[in-house]
Amino acid sequence: MADFCTVQNVEELLRVDITDLEAIRSCQRAITEATAAIRNYCGQYLELVEDDEYTFDVRPARWNLMLPELPVTEVSQVVEDGETLEADDWELGLYGQLWRVGRRWTAGVQVVTVTYSHGYASIPDDVVAVCMRAAVRAYQAGLKSLESAGVPVIASKSLGDYAVSFASEGTNEGLLGASGTRMLLLSEKDVLDKYRQVLP
Repeated sequence: MADFCTVQNVEELLRVDITDLEAIRSCQRAITEATAAIRNYCGQYLELVEDDEYTFDVRPARWNLMLPELPVTEVSQVVEDGETLEADDWELGLYGQLWRVGRRWTAGVQVVTVTYSHGYASIPDDVVAVCMRAAVRAYQAGLKSLESAGVPVIASKSLGDYAVSFASEGTNEGLLGASGTRMLLLSEKDVLDKYRQVLP
């Protein structure tokens, strides 16, 4: 399972070199978390997967089944109630809808198995950009936490006669430290909305 961006992408966005081993590990962890957040929000794997199998429970009177991963690039086999269907027995429609031709799907539990390929051979640029920005926020939150020795509410520090001031705790996300960093912003979710499963 590959991540949607790289440490080099984060370096380019921040215009810094990340060379320390611990910093690289921290950055990679932030990238993996951002990738997972994107997959969770979209409800999609997004990366290209070939010959994946999915088995449906089919309710009575269904003409169409929704393949869960998009985009669907190829359907190679459809087995209904133990019988492999011919290519003219079904038709692939928009948004991963698999239509039965001439009659409804057989109703039952785990009764239709579809082998299909889905996802993107190259992750789209806008998804990569969202991953980069989310990873940068998580990485920078980790750096801020390191600088304040893990104390999330430090508002400022002074060097002469050393002084530290603390912000009031409250419920503001900015006072929750690295664990309170918002992984995906609303504007980024707007970008990702087109990659979510669309119900007809």
